[in-house]
Amino acid sequence: MAILGQAAVGFIVLLVVTGGLLYILYSRTNAVQKTGYGSLIMLAIVSMMIPVFWIMQNQKQAEAQHKLQAYAIEQGLNTYVKVCTDQCYAIDKDNKLIFTRYLGYDIKELNQMADDKLKSIISAGSYNPKAPHQPANFNAVPRRDTFGGQLRAIDVDYLFALIRSDDPAYVKKEGWTGEAAHSGFDQLVDYLQANSPSLYNQAVTLGKNGQFGEAVDKTNEKELTIHIKGPGSVQVCTSASGCFEYANVKVKVGTKITWVNEDKVIHTATAIDPSNLAQPTKLANGFDSGNLTTGQSFSWTVTEEAYNLDKENHRVVYYCSVHPDMQAQLVIVK
Repeated sequence: MAILGQAAVGFIVLLVVTGGLLYILYSRTNAVQKTGYGSLIMLAIVSMMIPVFWIMQNQKQAEAQHKLQAYAIEQGLNTYVKVCTDQCYAIDKDNKLIFTRYLGYDIKELNQMADDKLKSIISAGSYNPKAPHQPANFNAVPRRDTFGGQLRAIDVDYLFALIRSDDPAYVKKEGWTGEAAHSGFDQLVDYLQANSPSLYNQAVTLGKNGQFGEAVDKTNEKELTIHIKGPGSVQVCTSASGCFEYANVKVKVGTKITWVNEDKVIHTATAIDPSNLAQPTKLANGFDSGNLTTGQSFSWTVTEEAYNLDKENHRVVYYCSVHPDMQAQLVIVK
């Protein structure tokens, strides 16, 4: 854009100089010659203005294209939030996206595909067969209306624009600037907070589910002690209020678990509803230690009922009701 602007200024300067020279020549001639030179001046002016008008027109067209691209990215984000609701993104403790996916593919993986292949995948709703998480109902996977889905042709284009906006190499190749050069995913967190608090909470919950790290296998132990410690004293711990050690442990039905508060402040071990870890609520039929002061302990035996609380993952998530950001989980096996 800057180069085109400089070129336009150069043409205007050249036009002024040429016009001035022609005027000097015109003023020194007789009437007959003036008529001829006058025609030449008009022809020269018109000839010089043509490229100027052409540059200005191209600039307007480029600006319009950039505005259309920015609009397409914005609409792509709207469409993405509307149709991609099954573990498509997560939000970490710093309120940042920690992954973005569509149809089970990582966005970076989609951006490695050719344009035609990417559009065909979006249109057909071709779910990644290698994705670790597969949708429970494939009929709900977003696809073009021609494939029995809810997406229109323009929606496919919008989603394509959104996905490509996250590829710096593609943006550079296309020459996008300004709003058209920004990744639409950069606006996702703010968009969810403003327009869809429930999806925002789901994304935070999904992010928190990954905070516990790999489960420590304690299935061979009939009794287990989990230590409640101060912040920074446990390797897998994202809370600034304190930590459960272990943050993620695999246990068998029948295992007796004892929580011991080794911190200087009061803590609890309270089972919570795992469906919304952003705003945790106490599980009605779960365990609750009540307030544990320094040195106090609480014991609970893993039950068959606890195993069946989460029929898919067989886990129990718990937290400190005094410090809700302190969370951990039990993975239960038989």
